[in-house]
Amino acid sequence: MPSTRPDPAHTTWDVVIVGAGPAGAATAITLARFGQRVLLVEERVSTRFKLGESLPPTSIDLVKHFLGDPEGPEQQLPGLFRTAGNVSLWATEQADVADFFFTSTGFGLCVERLAFDEALRSNAVAAGATLLKGVRFQSCARIADSTFNWQLRLTSETQTQQYRARYLVDCSGRRAVVARTLGVPTVHNDDRLFAYAQWFSCVGDDDDRYTRIEAAPHGWWYSNRLPGTEGNETKRLVVFHSDKDLPAARMAACRQGFDQLLDDSTHITPLLKARGYHPCGTIRGAPANSQRLQDFCGDAWMAVGDAAQAYDPLSSQGIDKALRTASHAGHMIHYALTDCPQGAAGLDSRNEYVHQYDEQQRQLWQEYLSQRDFYYGIQPRWSDQPFWQRRRQLANEVNRLQIDSPRPTTSRQLTQNSDGA
Repeated sequence: MPSTRPDPAHTTWDVVIVGAGPAGAATAITLARFGQRVLLVEERVSTRFKLGESLPPTSIDLVKHFLGDPEGPEQQLPGLFRTAGNVSLWATEQADVADFFFTSTGFGLCVERLAFDEALRSNAVAAGATLLKGVRFQSCARIADSTFNWQLRLTSETQTQQYRARYLVDCSGRRAVVARTLGVPTVHNDDRLFAYAQWFSCVGDDDDRYTRIEAAPHGWWYSNRLPGTEGNETKRLVVFHSDKDLPAARMAACRQGFDQLLDDSTHITPLLKARGYHPCGTIRGAPANSQRLQDFCGDAWMAVGDAAQAYDPLSSQGIDKALRTASHAGHMIHYALTDCPQGAAGLDSRNEYVHQYDEQQRQLWQEYLSQRDFYYGIQPRWSDQPFWQRRRQLANEVNRLQIDSPRPTTSRQLTQNSDGA
């Protein structure tokens, strides 16, 4: 652990944030800018890979807020690549082109996550947060004390130390390690979506700056050119999404099966061949299902980003949601701590500001379900295939519950009613 950090035995942190991805770093930036004493904890010393993501033009202001203007002359932000729009083969076999030229910014962004995440963490430190890398959250205990609420055990390769905090934030992604330690269950919507990613490289440049999405009989494809080049090679990411228990998913996990599935794509394969791309590296897999916590916050703790709720990548809201909700969470935590300077009293979900965050999360979840089901529902082809049958059935269940319920449907109800889907 770095020797320059404050002595943990004599420091009571206003906020300890577990997880230093986009949500954790952005929450730390927000709180540190308010002058809160923030400890940002990252389990990994270094990360070998993360899937690239696309940001729409509406997210550019968020990037500027946390990282500065990517177009400014003083900025040399790594991991960002301008995109011109989206090309999708979804509802029909005809390509639908959404050109960003006609938006207020005129472009979107493709994000190389390793560099992007590191830039956010650096800005958190610059704002005043303390960053610990290679430190794992082990446990937490609520303490009845007038100055702090949590005693945390954090473990590195060499030692385990105790830390004190007034407020605890779970930004550990889909694992939600803090929430699970506190006994808060993760709620699933009978959704087994999994992403299988293969990187491709070619010699020379690739001038295609469109994010490409294509529906397929057993799932759907995503592809984008990645920022930067290595030597004279350009890289492109291709991802196949399907339910993990389906035969197509098992095929996609190996090179031969992935190539066989990809050969049937209408416009991604021709693009790869026209520019001389060849696969490089191994196929990587990652969960992509919809999930949320049963409770987003409680006594002096809150979950932010994918730890609170994780979306199907079709929504294209991963980083945008992380940054946007982190900003809101940081503001609400700061206001709550300012109003309640002593102990845990008043820092539960009944607090005015914590309650605002909780309500926003519940509203975002309902909006997400509606949008997800709409976009899957407008794809009429392959109605006899399990992947698409499941999504229509789930959408019907969600719609029925929303009509029958006198109040917004909880995710626990959705799971109970869709177990047989």
